[in-house]
Amino acid sequence: MTVPSWDETAMEVVRAYQKRSHCKWFKVAAVFYKGNRLLSIGYNGPPKGEPHCNEVGCAKVKNGKRLPGGSGLCRGAHAEVNAVANAAFEGVCLRGTRIYCTYTPCYDCAKMLVNLGIKEVIYAKIYDDEGKGNPKVFGLFKRQGIIVRQFKGKRR
Repeated sequence: MTVPSWDETAMEVVRAYQKRSHCKWFKVAAVFYKGNRLLSIGYNGPPKGEPHCNEVGCAKVKNGKRLPGGSGLCRGAHAEVNAVANAAFEGVCLRGTRIYCTYTPCYDCAKMLVNLGIKEVIYAKIYDDEGKGNPKVFGLFKRQGIIVRQFKGKRR
């Protein structure tokens, strides 16, 4: 039996938690690690106590058509935001951590991660809602000295 690497272990946690999302468009999770210790987990979804989209319908669909990204109508918070909120709720500092994500963060989440003082972003897929490959996000991380890499390990 081969023991999975820490990256493989973290991405397995991401894959498990993304299944908690009720979003019909993106199933996303994010986990923060410091060293080999998991500090916080989040997945995209509405604030605590609010209904999920599968219960009340997607707010980003009007007249049967999905609105473009950035409409601001989504009820859910991004996985990264929920992971940060979960850490804050428990008093966990995320400075100096690395984050494992289903997708590269959006620009707003990237700015938040910079302000947190994270050191590394490991993602499975590029979030490219605008069809441009996310250059603002990659540029921001590069300017800030944050390591960004795509997970290339085993996919189950």
